[in-house]
Amino acid sequence: MSSPRLVLKSSAREVSFGYDECVALPNAAQVGDVGSLVPGRAGRAVRLSALLASAGASAGAGHLHVSSRDPAFAVSIPLAEAEGAVVVYALGDGPLPESKGGPFRLLVPGHADECVHVKQLARIELSDRPGRDTRPKDDAEHAKLHKKK
Repeated sequence: MSSPRLVLKSSAREVSFGYDECVALPNAAQVGDVGSLVPGRAGRAVRLSALLASAGASAGAGHLHVSSRDPAFAVSIPLAEAEGAVVVYALGDGPLPESKGGPFRLLVPGHADECVHVKQLARIELSDRPGRDTRPKDDAEHAKLHKKK
């Protein structure tokens, strides 16, 4: 069985990363403890900016389209709102477990909407316009989302 992959797509190209590729990224791209950025979270991460650079992020891109492995959940945010974002890929000595939102989880430190912390991250696309966004629009929708899990 192959290890899970995170796909990043820009107008220039599409690349994918697995656990081993994330581990191999330079130290400058690594965050040893995401709890220092997002209190209450744990794990090792890579900076989203490093992953986007690998995908050939273009100057015209102004939005991130983020997809979970759950096809019902997607987020679209302005790229500027994702500044400082990280992708958690490890916990302890191994991959981030599914029970913690793995194998990949997007964390956007300081963002007002916790739903941008996408669990089971599968794909990130750069675009020049907003895309599909299924986040709850109010507290009642948010509560309903968490009730069905």
